[in-house]
Amino acid sequence: MAKIVHSLTDLVTPKPTALIPVANGSEEIELVVLSNVLARAGVRVTIAAVSDDPDHIVTLMKGTMITGDKAIEHCGHEEYDLIVVPGGSGAKILGANSTLAELLRKQKEAGKLYGGICAAPVDVLLRHAIVTGPMTCFPGYREQAGQLFVDEAVVVSDNCVTSQGPGTAMAMALKLVELLRGEKIAQELSKSIGCRKNKQ
Repeated sequence: MAKIVHSLTDLVTPKPTALIPVANGSEEIELVVLSNVLARAGVRVTIAAVSDDPDHIVTLMKGTMITGDKAIEHCGHEEYDLIVVPGGSGAKILGANSTLAELLRKQKEAGKLYGGICAAPVDVLLRHAIVTGPMTCFPGYREQAGQLFVDEAVVVSDNCVTSQGPGTAMAMALKLVELLRGEKIAQELSKSIGCRKNKQ
């Protein structure tokens, strides 16, 4: 009965949706923080594997193995309110995926939220010219980012949100919640998990 009630509620007030692609080498902290905080805020999160494994299993940067909800190829015709890309060495794999690149292009053209953290702003967003305004990334990539680089924990430029790495993942997650669900929900969530939301 509870599931039926939740389904009916979602029909009346649909939950925002988010896609987080992952690959071998994706950064653990960024993935967990982004997916967990968004889910706590009532966002329906899909973790899509960019992997040849038939069970959608990927091995993250420090050896943690996870199973994605589906393969990225099965997301090509879906629409999401947010697409956010984690960093780590897996960002190069994600940047080479044509399905993800097309999803991000459509996301930008539709005026919907998208972003990346750590290496992803360079290896994914810049690679496909999906970010053209001010951005941030892992400081070690600042030369590749060139004049677009801003040394801030989180940078919002139009509908693109970028962040620097594992240490700024919480600030990014809360900013995404604010943009998707509103400042009140972001503040309540920040308080409930015992941290303060960075003001950007």
